[in-house]
Amino acid sequence: MKKIINIFGILWSVLLVSCGDFLEEYPRDLLYVNSISDLSELLVGDGYMISRETSDSDDEGETTIASWIHLMDDDVQLSSKPNYWDKLGSPVYIGYYEWLKLPSTDENGTVKHDYVWSGLYEHIASLNVILDEVEAFRDAGADYHRVKGEALFLRATYYFWLVNLYAKPYAAGTAATDLGVPIKVRSEVEDKDFVRDPVADVYNLIVEDLLKAISDLKGIVQASVYRANETAARALLSRVYLYMGEWEKCDSQCDTIMQATYRLQDLNTLKSGTSILSSKSTETIFSQGEYRLNAMVGYKTKTTYAISEDLKAAFYNQANDQRYKLGITIYSYGNYPSKFKKWSNGGVSDCNLIRYAEIYLNKAEALAMQDKEEGAKNVMNSFLATRYCAEGVPDIETKTGKDLVDFIRNERRLELCFEGHRWFDLRRYSVSPKYPDVKSIRHEVRVQSTGVACGYYELPAYPDGGWVLPIPTYELQFTDGNMVNNERPAPVYVEYE
Repeated sequence: MKKIINIFGILWSVLLVSCGDFLEEYPRDLLYVNSISDLSELLVGDGYMISRETSDSDDEGETTIASWIHLMDDDVQLSSKPNYWDKLGSPVYIGYYEWLKLPSTDENGTVKHDYVWSGLYEHIASLNVILDEVEAFRDAGADYHRVKGEALFLRATYYFWLVNLYAKPYAAGTAATDLGVPIKVRSEVEDKDFVRDPVADVYNLIVEDLLKAISDLKGIVQASVYRANETAARALLSRVYLYMGEWEKCDSQCDTIMQATYRLQDLNTLKSGTSILSSKSTETIFSQGEYRLNAMVGYKTKTTYAISEDLKAAFYNQANDQRYKLGITIYSYGNYPSKFKKWSNGGVSDCNLIRYAEIYLNKAEALAMQDKEEGAKNVMNSFLATRYCAEGVPDIETKTGKDLVDFIRNERRLELCFEGHRWFDLRRYSVSPKYPDVKSIRHEVRVQSTGVACGYYELPAYPDGGWVLPIPTYELQFTDGNMVNNERPAPVYVEYE
């Protein structure tokens, strides 16, 4: 069968993003599709993010990954060694570190393009085409289900990132009215002005796409961790249910995943200098996109940002915690995450990585929230035995209620730091229907010539508007005011005396 389809070509979209019309511009490129294999190639080229390691000077990487998410939470601080960040003229992504009203503002006061918003919607546009056109190849059997399932998983992933960056965290009582992000699930041009759909509607779409993806990907064996499978879809769905407070459903997805072939990596068996994160690890379920952390907080170049004192203190058992011993490189001017050493040894993303370890933490938290504390402790004990030296495994038998939940949340922080989770976790904790936890964050700033701290920016606890990113200016302009922006106050700055 020969079929001509219209696609939102990535090259064409790049020409249009300055106008903000990638949501509705009719595609100019034509692609002749003769088989399901052609759609599969389109999926790889336009649906998936490119997997590679990038640097701070690689602008192309900005189109697909929110690497600055690491700089907004409580796990980072500016390095005290000025010559390592003075070379850049100004700390990279400083607007996100300082929670500016327009965080993409550079050191010269120029508001840079928000590539994440436009890049994610460009991917979604291509996936919508694939999902519309794949139905013509239902007779392709397993390949039909594979392409459709992967496309659904990816669309859910991108909407998950959009709604958690540009909208309030999911709160059951207000999700139906809280402004989310625009939903577009069809490839044809729609003669309308796009508006922000409610957070609940976006989450419902994510859940629906993932449930369908699980069905289509059932039994599909992928060639590598860079292609989505049933377990990846279930893992993301368990995370989504956790964010929604659907703890029983989260637990159920985790149970199914634990019947698969993935296993926790016993960090006690790893040698010094070995990467904790790797595509070859028994824990790696899925990864896509760039690894850019070393350009900002990486140990290789001793760059602008370092691990915060707050995160360092959270490692309460440093002598016995293998994650601290293997994954933190210590210098006199700052400590740096070194969980990932070398891309050629099995590169994975620092934002779009799904690991088996998260499944244990999701399940333990879900059980604790259901007051199934013995079950939560059993899960955590199995997990802790692979993270701590035998003589230093924490004793959690006496922990109950909020103390147990706080312990699980802290372990989640230690395990998943610098993997794109902490900012989202802090947001969802603040609106949790059970054991809510709100926290303000301080980020110190330094004198470039000396590296001495001269003051700090403070992000007040949620619901301060600083916890939600602004809708890009170009999108607001294109929609003639129909797209409502988030209210984002100016950051609070306190100068040291």
